[in-house]
Amino acid sequence: MAKKNSRGFRQVGYSPPDLSAMSEGELQGRRETVAKLWDLVGKADKGDEKAVSAIREILDKNPDLAWRLRNIGKMAERFLVSKMTREEDAAAKEMMEHQLESMRLEIAGEGRSPLEMLLAERIVATWLQVQLFEGLYASGLGKHTLAQANYYQKRLDRAHRNHLSAIRTLAQIRKMGPALQINIAEKQINAATG
Repeated sequence: MAKKNSRGFRQVGYSPPDLSAMSEGELQGRRETVAKLWDLVGKADKGDEKAVSAIREILDKNPDLAWRLRNIGKMAERFLVSKMTREEDAAAKEMMEHQLESMRLEIAGEGRSPLEMLLAERIVATWLQVQLFEGLYASGLGKHTLAQANYYQKRLDRAHRNHLSAIRTLAQIRKMGPALQINIAEKQINAATG
């Protein structure tokens, strides 16, 4: 079960604690927890059921560590980057990952909500897909059969629609502005503010 913040909402996505506000003792404890978690992950990967239970206990207390150790969005992104680069091209991979991270931060903006962060990740992921399918389509121009060319064009069109949809959704969320939720006599009232 995810921890709730002081306002009672569940944490969404990667919400790390403020490490700069931690004492040296707290930082050392966190380092030890991370090291223990990595050790347990190794044991769990070998089939140790007790390790899985211990991992669950640690993650219940530190939900941000699940995102730090296994960020599914980043895994998918790395997979796409690997499809766009050669195995030995470590510099290109590193530059692409930095470019994508910069895009994500710029799109999400200052004071971003968890939903805006998730949508910014989606926009970056769909942008990367558009680039991948554009490259696959362009690399086969003049080489593909008509059926293959149609297949790649359809994949590209679908990726482009998904990208525009993610952009549109973020714009709609921002247009609505922050929402205020008030509970009066056990009835929920939602009102737009701003």
